[in-house]
Amino acid sequence: MENTYWNKSGKYQADYDRLVDAMPWSGNCETTAGEMIRAASKLGYDFYNNGMGNNTSGAVNFLDKMGVFDDDRTNIFGKIYEYTRGKIYNGNYEGDDLHLAIEQMIDLTLEMILKNPSLETQENAYDMLDFTDPEERFYDEEEEDYYV
Repeated sequence: MENTYWNKSGKYQADYDRLVDAMPWSGNCETTAGEMIRAASKLGYDFYNNGMGNNTSGAVNFLDKMGVFDDDRTNIFGKIYEYTRGKIYNGNYEGDDLHLAIEQMIDLTLEMILKNPSLETQENAYDMLDFTDPEERFYDEEEEDYYV
């Protein structure tokens, strides 16, 4: 898949870069738009760097609370959520369902921010990490003895 935010050619790349550059190095963002892009970029980063191996459920749950997935006709939230609590992605990063869902989630987040520019100045009242679900243990039956 060529046009991804990871390789700097996403649909709204200039706006993505502008918003990411305005994020603090750590902690939650001062604006609602900043926290939304923080959540979206956290999911993208974990997908491309860790195969979704970390508990990033707070990020996807926060975006859901903010209404990013309200018009979701292809269940992007569900495709991403199942991997956000420790399930490892074993795909090929070439446009499978999860790969497409990650890129679409970033598009939806940016579309919401661009349609509602007040989000860029609205004081943020949340920390996406407050929406984190408990991590689940995912493993193959063959590896069961390893995890016991």
